[in-house]
Amino acid sequence: MPLKAKLILLTLLPLVLVTLSISWISIHQAKSLGEKEVEIFRDSLIKSRESALKDSVDLAFDAIRHVYMDDELNEVEAKLEVKDILTKLRYGSDGYFFAYDEQGVNLVHPIMPELVGQNLLDLKDSNGDYLIEALLFQAKAGGGFHQYLWQKPSTGDIVPKLSYAAWLDKWDWMIGTGLYIEDVRQEVDNMHAAINQNIETTFFSVMVILIVTVAVIIVLTLAINLHEHRLADKNLKELAHKTVMFQEDEKKHLARELHDGINQLLVSSKCHLELLKDKVDDERLRSHLDKSQHSLMMAINEVRHISHQLRPSALDDIGLEAALTTLLHDFKSHSGLEIDVHFDTNAVKLSSDISTTLYRVVQESLNNVEKHSGAGKVTVMLQQVGAHLQLMVRDDGVGFNVNAALARGGIGLRNMRERVEFIGGDFELMSEVGLGTEIAVLIRMDG
Repeated sequence: MPLKAKLILLTLLPLVLVTLSISWISIHQAKSLGEKEVEIFRDSLIKSRESALKDSVDLAFDAIRHVYMDDELNEVEAKLEVKDILTKLRYGSDGYFFAYDEQGVNLVHPIMPELVGQNLLDLKDSNGDYLIEALLFQAKAGGGFHQYLWQKPSTGDIVPKLSYAAWLDKWDWMIGTGLYIEDVRQEVDNMHAAINQNIETTFFSVMVILIVTVAVIIVLTLAINLHEHRLADKNLKELAHKTVMFQEDEKKHLARELHDGINQLLVSSKCHLELLKDKVDDERLRSHLDKSQHSLMMAINEVRHISHQLRPSALDDIGLEAALTTLLHDFKSHSGLEIDVHFDTNAVKLSSDISTTLYRVVQESLNNVEKHSGAGKVTVMLQQVGAHLQLMVRDDGVGFNVNAALARGGIGLRNMRERVEFIGGDFELMSEVGLGTEIAVLIRMDG
C-alpha cells in the first residue's frame, strides 16, 4: 500500500471508529429515552382518560343521587327512574352509561338495548377477557378501571375501550362508562414515528457530517500532498538544472583544457618533429617522423572534435548563431543531408542558459534526425518574435506517433522539454507518420 494511502487511512480510521461509536451510543440512548417518553406520554393520555371517566361516573351519581337517596320512594320505582336517567344520560358522540347487578345481569345499555336483562358475567372480548366480571370486581373494590375490546357505536369497529365502574352499595349495582382509546394508540404510534424520524435524521446528519469531514480531510491531505509533490518536483527540477549547468561548466572547462592545453602541446610536438625532420637524412627515420606527424595530426583533430562536442568555444566566444552555424556545417559534412538555415535574431545578446539550451535542443534534434527520420532535408530557423526568441527544427522524414513516443519515455525528448521549460520556455513537438517532424521552442529573451 502506498505511503500516502497509509497516512490517509491512519488519519481517517480513528475518526470513523470514534464517530461510529459515539453515533451508536447516542442512537441507543435516544431510542431508550424515546421509549421512556412514549411510555410516559401513553400513561399521561391514559391518566387523562381515566380522570375524565371518573368525573363522568361522578356526574352520573350526582344525576341519580336525588332518587337513590330518597327513602320515601318505592325501591322498584326508584330503580326504574334511575335506569331511565342512566339510559338518557349521554356525552360526546359515543359516551353512555351502563349498569349491571351483582350477578352480571345487564340493567342499562342505551346503545345495545337487546342486552338488557341478559346475564353477561361470562361475556368475553376477542382477547378472551371476562370484561363484566372484571368491571364488577373493580366496582366492588371501591371503583376502578379496566381495558378491553368493544364495538364502537359511531364506526362499528372493535377497538380498545377503557371503562370505569363504581358500586351502588344500597342496590348492589355496578354503574360504569367507558371511552374508546384507539386514538391513544394512534397518538402513541405518531409519537413513536416522530422519535424514530428524529433518530434517523440525527443519524443521517451525523453520517453527512462524517462524510463531509472525511472528504475535507482527504481533499486537504491530497492538496498538501500535491503541494509537497509539486514543491519536491520543483526542487528536483532545480537540482537537475543545476546539475546540467554544472555539467555544462565542467564540459566548458574540459573543452578549454583540451583546446588550450593538450591541443597546444600536441601542436608544439608536431612543430618539433617538423624541425627534426629537416635535420635527419636517414630515410627510414624520416619515414618514422612522417608517421609520427600524421598520428599527431589525427590526435589534434580528435582533440578538437572532442572539445567541440563537449562545448563549442564559439558558443562562449562569438555567440549562438556562430556555434549553430559550425554545428550545422559539421552535420551536413558527415550526414550528407541538405540543410536550410534561417537566422534572424538582430544580433541580440543571450544569456548563457538560453544559448546553451537552444544549442543542445538543435544538437539533440539533429542526432534524432540522423538516427531515426530518414530525412533528405533539415530546416533550422532561429528568429526574434517581439520579446521572444523562436527556434524551429523541421525535417521531411518518416515522422512518428508522438503519443507513443512520449509513452515510451524517450530520454532525449524529455531532456529537451525539461531544459526548455525550466528556463520558462515553451516546447512543442509535432509529427505525423509520413509527414516529417517539427520541434518548436519559444523563449522570452529577458526571462
